[in-house]
Amino acid sequence: MSSLIVGAYPAQPEDLPQRFYQELGCIPSIRGLELPYGPHGGSPWPAGAPEGWSAVVTAIPGTMKRVSQAPTFGLASRDDEGRRAALQFVSGVRDYASRLAGEGHKVEAIELHSAPPLHSSSRLFEESLKEVLDWEWGSTRVLVEHCDAPRQGSRPEKGFLTFAEEVNVVASLQGQGWDQVGVLVNWARSVIESGDTGTAVEHLLLAREAGVLAGIMFSGCSPEPTEFGYPWIDAHLPALEVDGAPPSSLLNRAEVQRCLAAAGPVAISGFKIGLPQHGLSAGDRAGRLRQMCDLVEGPI
Repeated sequence: MSSLIVGAYPAQPEDLPQRFYQELGCIPSIRGLELPYGPHGGSPWPAGAPEGWSAVVTAIPGTMKRVSQAPTFGLASRDDEGRRAALQFVSGVRDYASRLAGEGHKVEAIELHSAPPLHSSSRLFEESLKEVLDWEWGSTRVLVEHCDAPRQGSRPEKGFLTFAEEVNVVASLQGQGWDQVGVLVNWARSVIESGDTGTAVEHLLLAREAGVLAGIMFSGCSPEPTEFGYPWIDAHLPALEVDGAPPSSLLNRAEVQRCLAAAGPVAISGFKIGLPQHGLSAGDRAGRLRQMCDLVEGPI
């Protein structure tokens, strides 16, 4: 049975993206795509992608762009204007999800984030999520995707609320009757937070114990500079076993299996990896994503 959600957009080529998605459509373990929602909206359904696939919409590209323009922007913001702007932004995410659904694509979930850094409050994040959850979502789940929290002695990549704070907020909301809210763990973002691969397992177990774990997405990271950028960049590095992956990538088959065991059955599992923009054909790119599929689910 097809089981994986794939964030393919960081790997798609500038030329012939339709061929790339047609190639992905031949991978039987994929059931859907993670689609980005940017500062000005979401993209159309990718040409060439199977029409029967579902979607998960991530708000992280737009969130980070908006935070870069206004440091108090975010659902957890202590600044009223910044929080209202974030709620308006999420209403755009809802409209995008509705549009996809109207075109026949099931939207399994949207992924929201506890921005901004420095100016955030878990209490206000919960208040924002209450407002969001009161909107009409149909069967779409509203998931909090954890990003790295601040840590002493290191500059964070995102610097949002701690994982424990997010888990507590979601558990509180579930306790108030909003059962469509949950937590999603992104492997790299948990590891970037501490510099320790064990943090991903700790986060999964904490969320599972609290009854709020809804999914896991695998992206890699490296403690050393790579062609993807500086150490610990959140650039979706491929796992070590994928052709061309940086040898310092910390994500590998053993870590994937360890995390899947820690998570247990979840509604959403999959991955998102980036690839070099040049030197790879559409078929090469799809082949590397197939290797990731085999790591996360096993060969079909």
